[in-house]
Parts: sequence; structure tokens; C-alpha cells
Amino acid sequence: MKENIANAFNKDHKALIIYVTAGHPDMIESEKIIGSLIESGADMIELGVPFSDPTADGPVIQESSQMALKAGANLPEILKMAARIRKKYPTPLVLFSYYNVLLARGFEQTMADCA
Repeated sequence: MKENIANAFNKDHKALIIYVTAGHPDMIESEKIIGSLIESGADMIELGVPFSDPTADGPVIQESSQMALKAGANLPEILKMAARIRKKYPTPLVLFSYYNVLLARGFEQTMADCA
């Protein structure tokens, strides 16, 4: 993984790092979209964990987060989806989340599940 992240920042090209609200529009479609982005050349995917009070985000991410939550997205399911994606692709995945979400689940448990 460390090598894959280093390759994403290779000085020979600009890294294409794409943010996706995980679970938007729903978990199944989100996984398909992420696979398509990787197959289309994304160097890294930033998985945004939806949060019920995304005050630090702009209106587009706020809306996509609300839609993902309404469709059933949650951290455990997002981590399962990330594991499936990692089995198919070497592309680095970065989890982007409000601390509240990680703390509510248990920070140690969340970090163990990410490993």
C-alpha cells in the first residue's frame, strides 16, 4: 500500500485523486462508480463518510451525505465496501470522515477495521 500511495504522487505525472461520498446514491451504485473511476485512471480515491451534520462541507457534499444516509450508508458498510474494492484494485483508498463518526463507533475498532 505504501508503494501504491508513493506511486500516486510520482513526479512524472499529476495525481488524480477523486473524492466520493461513500454510499451515494446507494451502496451498490457507489461501489460500481468507484470501480469505474479506478478503471478510468484515478490514482487514489478519497472515501467520504457521510455524516448527519456536515457543517464543514459545502452544499453539494452536504446533500450527497444526506442522500447516502437515507439510502442506508454507514461506516461499517463503507468499510466492507472498501475491503471489496481493495481485493479488486491496488489503488489507494483514503477514508475521510468527521471525527464524531469514528468516535461513535469506537476509534480503536475503526482503525483496526481499516487496517
